[in-house]
Amino acid sequence: MKQATIQNANGMILSAIDYGCAMTELTAPDRNGKLDSVILKYGDVSQYLENPVYLGSVVGRIAGRIRNAEIDGVTLTPSEAPHHIHGGDKGITARHWEMDADEQCIQFTYLSPDGEEGYPGNVFFKVLYELTDDNELIVTMTAETDQRTWVNLNHHNYFNLGGRPTIHDHELTLPADSVGVLDAESLPTGALRDVGGTPFDFRDGKPVREALVSGDEAIERASGLDHPFILKDEPIRLHEPVSGRTMTVETNQPVMVVYTGNFLSEETPVTLNGRQKHSAICLETQAFPDAPNHPDIATSIELKPGELYHSRTVYRFGVEQ
Repeated sequence: MKQATIQNANGMILSAIDYGCAMTELTAPDRNGKLDSVILKYGDVSQYLENPVYLGSVVGRIAGRIRNAEIDGVTLTPSEAPHHIHGGDKGITARHWEMDADEQCIQFTYLSPDGEEGYPGNVFFKVLYELTDDNELIVTMTAETDQRTWVNLNHHNYFNLGGRPTIHDHELTLPADSVGVLDAESLPTGALRDVGGTPFDFRDGKPVREALVSGDEAIERASGLDHPFILKDEPIRLHEPVSGRTMTVETNQPVMVVYTGNFLSEETPVTLNGRQKHSAICLETQAFPDAPNHPDIATSIELKPGELYHSRTVYRFGVEQ
């Protein structure tokens, strides 16, 4: 594996490897200017070769689940039989990408061949990580195809802004009026739930703990948050009160899946810095999960020749005194 590291003028460091575009380090300053890691990472870079929790990686061709591993008569790899999850048995996460870096950016490219994991079309993927002197991490992902196919990528960083054992005290502000309803297999039912008066209401900001201990049946069934929120065109904000670190998220994607590391544990087959349930939070910007089966509520993820798939998300780090 190859690894690249870039640094901005303020000392923030971003490192990534060519395997699945996995981000292996991201530091940010606290209110006293102390730089520390804000993402979970493996103790050894070789552990990214066995990465069952998709730590720091790009996930696709389609992130999330596709019911019965079928779209429009096309059968995908049933990687969570009978369903398809996170792009298949390997997807684009478990692939070596071409990687180039300069002082400010790390760029990855990968040509996914026709038929890989059942998907039609040769698809050319490009991923760019940019670290600006305004303490912004900009993740840009694009795709082009030579046949009709489907693309819905996300970036799977596990954030913990304070280095504390859990993210219970992280305060999340999420401008979303509705959230997707999931069935017992974590697949969308096609229904949307108004967040008003529920534990899913983060519109005014609150500690993540309040949702996790709410006793809500949907949250209990998922062992935490793992739900698609329908975004408005407003920033999302995460704040860790002890360190003072903040992270503001802006995206061109219509949905954010909020996942609270529900299955991180001592039994995780590889060692994590943060090896327990709810030790981090993923803020996954993407299209609605299982979108082809819910055209009435989901933006299409179909990609045709001559079109460009384009996802751009900005993570802006700051502090609150």
